[in-house]
Amino acid sequence: MTERLTAQDWIDFAATTLAREGFDALKADVLARKLGVSRGSFYWHFTDLGDFHGRVIEHWRQTTTEAIITDIERHGPREQRLDALLRRALGHGAAHEIRMRAWADANPVAARAVAEVDRRRRDYLERLLVEAGVAPSVAGARAQLLYWTYLGAALSRTRTPAERLDQIVAELKLLALGNASHRSAGLDDARHRRPPKR
Repeated sequence: MTERLTAQDWIDFAATTLAREGFDALKADVLARKLGVSRGSFYWHFTDLGDFHGRVIEHWRQTTTEAIITDIERHGPREQRLDALLRRALGHGAAHEIRMRAWADANPVAARAVAEVDRRRRDYLERLLVEAGVAPSVAGARAQLLYWTYLGAALSRTRTPAERLDQIVAELKLLALGNASHRSAGLDDARHRRPPKR
């Protein structure tokens, strides 16, 4: 790498290093040595290690949550959005997810970011389900189950073959959107239509 690194160069390299080696490797001198530059380059862009770590964490939030949601929103029908999200979540490696959660055990800023990302992702899943016709009374629970499935897949550290992924996504969509959701919606509608007790 050249001496003239930008702040984003440092952040991108830190993100790659985090996925490969974990948060313990995110030190100015360690990264500078790997990049072949002086520590002065680091301090030109970041006031201290805390500032740098905060920006790496924000980068993780943007790339693994906000950018994905923006991309999923480009899909047409609601059910296609859920399909695309499940395939993306379950069909890609999750090294960043594992490393960030380990970092969150040791760093309050990372812990806060992970909690906020968890909430944002669950809320988005819930919204997708409601928009696809799932009754609001059950959408939250189903969103949580889908999210736990994702986290379990991430922690398993295994890659799912394409054919198997197709089957898993189909089954998850059936569980999330299937006949049970229509029955629940019907019960909710019936409750609203029921005349008030006198």
